[in-house]
Amino acid sequence: MVFTLDNLIELMLRASTPEEVFGVLSGTSEEALRRRYREMARAAHPDHNPGQWVAANEAFRRLQEWYATAQQKLAEGSYGQRERIRLTSPTGTYSGYREPIVGDLCEIYPVRCNGAAALLKVASSPRNSDLLQAEAAALRRLDEQLEGQALRAHFPTWVESFRLRDASGSQRQVNVLRPEPESYTLAEVLRAYPQGLHPADAAWMFNRILAALASAHSLGLVHGAVLPAHVLIRPSDHNGILIDWCYSVAIGEPLKAISPDYADDYPPEVAARQGATPASDLYMAARLLVRLLGGSAGQPPAATPRPIAALLRACLIPAPARRHNDAWQVLADFRSILGDLYGPPAFRPFRMQ
Repeated sequence: MVFTLDNLIELMLRASTPEEVFGVLSGTSEEALRRRYREMARAAHPDHNPGQWVAANEAFRRLQEWYATAQQKLAEGSYGQRERIRLTSPTGTYSGYREPIVGDLCEIYPVRCNGAAALLKVASSPRNSDLLQAEAAALRRLDEQLEGQALRAHFPTWVESFRLRDASGSQRQVNVLRPEPESYTLAEVLRAYPQGLHPADAAWMFNRILAALASAHSLGLVHGAVLPAHVLIRPSDHNGILIDWCYSVAIGEPLKAISPDYADDYPPEVAARQGATPASDLYMAARLLVRLLGGSAGQPPAATPRPIAALLRACLIPAPARRHNDAWQVLADFRSILGDLYGPPAFRPFRMQ
């Protein structure tokens, strides 16, 4: 196609996406985009359009904006992809091109807004909106109370919440969270290491879970779903992040929902509709450590160091009144055990395989 100023102006007036301006990019996409842009820029440049300086200058400016947007989409891998979601909040417009992650309560869309990456958690049903509201309230409280503390790093960052009106006219809660790059869920870790981890690797992950739980419990919150899919680890700095606070409740309140895929990992008081306590979270955390060590059904493998196995048993007592109930104390005891077993703390590189 031979580009002229007139057909470029018409093209950009009609366009709503960079794909409509630059079209299909063959071969090496970055180079194909540069070639297409240069062709158009020559046609739009004011120096090539004497007597049409104002129109050419505006066309050239718009072309540069579309070029920057196309480059960004190429970098994200979304150029030429169908837009999956576009939602506007009071602060901006979120758009995403990747398939959502489908969870028990919501769909999670990787999106961008004003050039920044974000995650949109959209309630899969209006009935789940109250659970996402609970998450937003918990994360706001954690952020306010832990601001400036190192423990703040163990929790997700809430950005904003708003309501989506769906095709049926019902309103669904949307939570916007900041992504955690270079992180993996413990569900992914377990798939990568089906036989379990070395106890020293599982130890730092459990340490982070306990620190997060202790902080939340101090603020009167029970997480309510300490499960493999709800813990992120970042191997580069050994951080751990306790995510998905949709199930959280105030200490003493019954849980409003459970994750069906992990029903066996909940303590007996949950099925009995009794109030959830810090002991409930510690039970689930202990079940998770058992999995990380290569055990199953709440039974650690025979090779588990005896002091660790004893601590796990104390966290897995069926009766909540007899079970460990203080995450700070469990964390202190666990660190003491690790010191006796492995010596002073040392950074042990961990890689996903």
